[in-house]
Amino acid sequence: MNDSKNSDNLDGALDADIVALLADASTWVEPPSGLSDRVVAAVRSETAFGDNSDPVSLGAAPSRTWFRPALVGATGAIAFLFGGIIVLSALSGAEIGTDAFSAELTSTGLVSDVGGNIDVTSFESGLRIDLDAPGLPRRDDGKFYEGWMRTADGDLLPVGTFHEGSNVTLWAGVELDRIELFMITLEEAAGGNDPGQGSSGEVVLRTAIRS
Repeated sequence: MNDSKNSDNLDGALDADIVALLADASTWVEPPSGLSDRVVAAVRSETAFGDNSDPVSLGAAPSRTWFRPALVGATGAIAFLFGGIIVLSALSGAEIGTDAFSAELTSTGLVSDVGGNIDVTSFESGLRIDLDAPGLPRRDDGKFYEGWMRTADGDLLPVGTFHEGSNVTLWAGVELDRIELFMITLEEAAGGNDPGQGSSGEVVLRTAIRS
């Protein structure tokens, strides 16, 4: 009876520790510096508990029978946890931005009382444009905003559409040193062969890009 109760208590403690580690968001971003020490200490503590158990009072030899599967299961869970941390850490650091550029957006007056800023970061996959222009009024029902980049050769590249300007992320498949201007225009949905698929020319915000 005591053997079963002790087994349940140990399994519950191990499960609680593992659940707590998995539920901690910081674990999946970067393993805490003391995590490995905590794991080793926990395993040693549980091992010591099993060794100090009295086989006579617990019912002879079966006293360790329950402990070994529990320890193996906990070790497997810990190994899985560390494997997940390593994989996620590798994925999160798989691509690191290099060149970066920040600028304030200038209003053209087409929409009153509006401004904003952009942060442009260069990656192997292209340019990420983080836009924040909270003053832009929301556009719906087939109407939206569209971001554009203009190259030094005068070519326009669409970089994404959005309804409102707070916390917007856009992408452009072009090198930063080729870009000289970023713009936001007012757009409406158009058919596949409609000339309206291009820029409307109604620029709301803009800024020069320095390479």
